[in-house]
Order: sequence, then structure tokens, then C-alpha cells
Amino acid sequence: MKLWIVPLLATIAFSTPSYALFGLFDSDDDEKKTDVSALAGSINDQLSTTQNSPLTDLLTEQLDVTPTQAAGGAGALLSLAQSQLSNGQSSELGSLIPGLNSFTSSTGLASMITNMDSVKSTFEKLGIDPSLVSQFAPVIMQYLTSQGASSGLLGSLGSLWG
Repeated sequence: MKLWIVPLLATIAFSTPSYALFGLFDSDDDEKKTDVSALAGSINDQLSTTQNSPLTDLLTEQLDVTPTQAAGGAGALLSLAQSQLSNGQSSELGSLIPGLNSFTSSTGLASMITNMDSVKSTFEKLGIDPSLVSQFAPVIMQYLTSQGASSGLLGSLGSLWG
């Protein structure tokens, strides 16, 4: 065996989680498993445009979160909204938030967020206390109100996020 192979194999063995080496926790085709590192990396890499949005700015000003956390947390709540609202209200939401698709589809959140538990799970993966969902929602509602959201949309979001 060549001498350079031993350090290489040792590096691979010690830097790779054991479950990855042995194939543990492999997801089967029937289950969706969220890869925490992939989610965090995706949010860090792909939300650069939403980190500088007026909504993200408002969230970082009013809450103790980073721009990445603000964008990811808003993305989780907005993904839930898009999946639950009527087509008309979803269109209205899209017209009120510039780059709404950047918040939701660019990170793959839209396919992972199906209920409030998945929103809270996303918050945890972003390093945000899930109890802050109750603080994110009013700030997003405040932003939407300032953009002229209809009372119907605000009522639906209040019920959904409440």
C-alpha cells in the first residue's frame, strides 16, 4: 500500500460522520428527509437577493436575527402561506412582496413546508428559536399592511400563522 493512501483514508474516515460511511439514515424513495446542512447551505448560498429585501431588513431591525435567518424564517412562513392560500390571495401575496419566489422556491422550502411544525423545524435548522415564529408573523403582517394588503389576505394569514 502506498504511504500517501493511509493519511488520505484516515482523513476521510475521521472527517465523515459514521452514519454517512455506513449508509445509516439513508432516505428511501417514500420518505422526504430534510438534510440540515443542505438546507443551511442552500439558504446561505441562494438567499443573497432576499437578504437585502425590504422585508428582510424589517425583520432584522425588529428581531434579533441575521439577514440569513430573517430570509429563511420569512421563506418558511411564506411557503406555508403559498401552499394554503387561494390562488387569488397567493397572487396578491406575490404582488406585495418583491422577489417572493426567491424567498420560497430558490431554497426548496416550498416543497418541504406543509404545516406549522415544518415551519418551526425550519426555524430550528436556521438556528432560530421556534417560539420566534410568533414574532416573525406580526412583522410580516405589518410589512404587508404597509404594502396595501387586503383585509381578506391579512385575515387568512392571521388564521394560518396564528
